[in-house]
Amino acid sequence: MDRPSCNRPASSIKRVVLIGGGHAHVQVIKALNAQSRPGNLNVTLIDLQSSASYSGMVPGCVAGLYALDQVQIALDSLADWSGIEFVCGKVVGMSFKESDGQKSVLVEETDDDGSVVRREIPFDVVSVDIGSTTRDFTSIPGADRYTISTRPISDLVRRIQVEDDVIKEKLNTGEVLDSIKVVVVGGGAAGIELSLALRARWNDILDSKLSITLIDSNDFLLPSETSACRSALRYVMKKYNIEVRHNLIVDEVTSSHIHVSSNKNNDKRLEKVPYTHCIWATGAEAHSLSWDLHKDCGLDVSPDRGWIRVNHHLQSISHPFVFAAGDCCEILSDNRKSPPKAGVYAVRSGPILIENLTRFLGVYPHSKTDGAANSNELITYQPQDDFLKLLMCGDGTALGFRFGVPFYGKWVWELKDHIDSMFMDLFRVTKFSQSDKTKSNLKTDDKVEDEDAKVNGEVDYDTSQYDRYEAVNERMKAEDAGELLLRRDDEVDFQTAWSVIREMMADEKFKEGVLSTINHSPDAWWKELITTS
Repeated sequence: MDRPSCNRPASSIKRVVLIGGGHAHVQVIKALNAQSRPGNLNVTLIDLQSSASYSGMVPGCVAGLYALDQVQIALDSLADWSGIEFVCGKVVGMSFKESDGQKSVLVEETDDDGSVVRREIPFDVVSVDIGSTTRDFTSIPGADRYTISTRPISDLVRRIQVEDDVIKEKLNTGEVLDSIKVVVVGGGAAGIELSLALRARWNDILDSKLSITLIDSNDFLLPSETSACRSALRYVMKKYNIEVRHNLIVDEVTSSHIHVSSNKNNDKRLEKVPYTHCIWATGAEAHSLSWDLHKDCGLDVSPDRGWIRVNHHLQSISHPFVFAAGDCCEILSDNRKSPPKAGVYAVRSGPILIENLTRFLGVYPHSKTDGAANSNELITYQPQDDFLKLLMCGDGTALGFRFGVPFYGKWVWELKDHIDSMFMDLFRVTKFSQSDKTKSNLKTDDKVEDEDAKVNGEVDYDTSQYDRYEAVNERMKAEDAGELLLRRDDEVDFQTAWSVIREMMADEKFKEGVLSTINHSPDAWWKELITTS
């Protein structure tokens, strides 16, 4: 959507193309709305679907706690509100013409007649935020034919709903229902939550006819967590009757059985695990687009996994006009590993991406630079070493991990629901106010002067983190805070508990005091689990 303002020549137009409506890009779309961005900056979003699912709420949707529309961001509506072009199509390539410097994205889209047409969309800078697909889904024989993959998320929810309808129809007609044997492949957070979600969804209607098994390739679930957190997780899985099978690798899937083998060095047992429903939740794998861009355009990707390799500015190490964020990229750094594939890192990279895309194009607000900082100088994304992990249990409770200790109860679910809903509300157009459109103090009585000011960089973009925290005036004592986080009763106020957790993140001394209380408390409920498990 080229919209030169004030009769400026087309050569002055700067073009941003966003490939994918991921967690980082939705923040870019909102921040670069028509009222806030310069008049010579045009933005185009390309995605295969008109809605993007928020991964953090999907298990809750599967459990029946949310409707599908509650966990989706309407990309078309958000783009329309922001005054940017939305192209519902498939990216099939890029063109970088060294002779004249012209760069474009090649897209396939369906026209009104149902025909697939190709067109080129020019850009000055392009950003990729396409997430990931499910690992080994197409390489393990039978997986793509017989199992339900966690990607695309909309298909996951739809297919589970279909199975739900079949089960309920049989029950309503009085048909004798055979046992339902659910097997979830993958012992990461997604597999854990989906096994709990299906227990919550089907337990009441199936009761003893429902069994759920989680297949994990490691010695125990979430091996990077502390023994306290792992013990709390074992407690939860046992409470909800989820059988966990460790050290197993899937070799093949047939219509009735999952063929597995042990990955222990001296144990080559082969086994057939029966199932009626299989969920494939094996972790992240790069989309084919990354490999295609590497092959066709020389875009640098990790040789073994196909992740787009970027520096600490989220900028491609091979093509400086290409940026990437979220699961689809690997951040190269001299002193730390690239962060794991988790939605929180895509969310946190959003504000950084907003700044660096506009700085790269020279349209970042001059007013936001200070000292020797240059408005064109890219800023660094520093992924956090740890984050608050919240696993929903499907029944109005959740299990959380932070600082190496577990939290459990109704308040943990209320906290998770609040954080997720707060993020989603940022992109629900029906909830927007005029203040969402711009934070600038530009004049509005002279359109030409207004547009000139915007082009000259005298406008602010919202680059704040959505859950930014301001310290409380009166902090709870560390001893009381520790006892609060240990509680599992329904009377805990989640806002108070969240305030404690964030104060611990901000103040090392306070954190040490709280953790000392927790670790020495006789009410540390997981200690007995460590000794007995």
